[in-house]
Amino acid sequence: MQVEYDTVIVGGGIAGLQTAIQLARCLRRVAVIDMPGGRSTVAKAYRNILGYSEGVSGDFLRQAGREQAQKYGAILITDEVTKLATDSSGLFTIGTKSGIHTLTSRTLVLASGIRDPFPTIPGFTDCVGISIFLCPDCDGYETVEKDTAIIGAGPHAVSMADELIYYTNKLTVINHAKVQVDTQALSGLSQRGIMYREEIVCALHHTSGQLQEIELSSGERLSAERAFLAFPGAHALTELLRGFSVQIHEKGHIHTNPRTKETDHPNLWAVGDINQHSQQVSIAMGDGTQAAIWIQKRLREYEK
Repeated sequence: MQVEYDTVIVGGGIAGLQTAIQLARCLRRVAVIDMPGGRSTVAKAYRNILGYSEGVSGDFLRQAGREQAQKYGAILITDEVTKLATDSSGLFTIGTKSGIHTLTSRTLVLASGIRDPFPTIPGFTDCVGISIFLCPDCDGYETVEKDTAIIGAGPHAVSMADELIYYTNKLTVINHAKVQVDTQALSGLSQRGIMYREEIVCALHHTSGQLQEIELSSGERLSAERAFLAFPGAHALTELLRGFSVQIHEKGHIHTNPRTKETDHPNLWAVGDINQHSQQVSIAMGDGTQAAIWIQKRLREYEK
């Protein structure tokens, strides 16, 4: 069945849902197509968002966003988008994996987010978002005066240590991936009192997600209250736009107009972590609102 919308949003994370809420409040026919998962689902306690000093989970925000979007009339579809195309008039066609949903829309928003290279370590899933973090801009504060480990790959882990030493000098770099680190970098760690281990992390010991010890392949157990991941390979999910006239950078991030969030392809917007900016919930919300305002302006132009 083919249904036409004013806007179809690919991705139902924070940015996609904020876009849907704003557009639905503009009385637009909006559909959000989303698959379970996404970076915000592993964040169990955002503490840097206005009004949530005690923390709020990504799951809570997403569920609240879904209910709010539906309240204003947005249609939510659980499916995977596998194909995007445009016809000679510029109308978008959106095909899905199930084959059940084929949608057309005058405007399109990609809010597909990022996939992270999470390691397979016992205890990681329980701790991530509580005492193990990804982003020093978001959660560097959580390490203040705490024993903190950086689990990662060589130079990436060293670089993370450079960020986190601002918050705590109780740091240990664990080169889990055993990627070579040059002697100058190792000397720099030593001079600043940062411990270094080149070993595989076998297990993360915790109580209800609060990290206590990190077990290494040698059998050594390191005391740690916090940990950060520092692996390369976080990937923006923008493959659907290959073939469109958009600028896609090395790691998959999309260049958009900073004022409108529209890409170089007319009537195609990109919001959230796939854009070139800091990956923050508050920025994702701003992206969604900003894009929706300009989509409404565009749709009004067509109507006039």
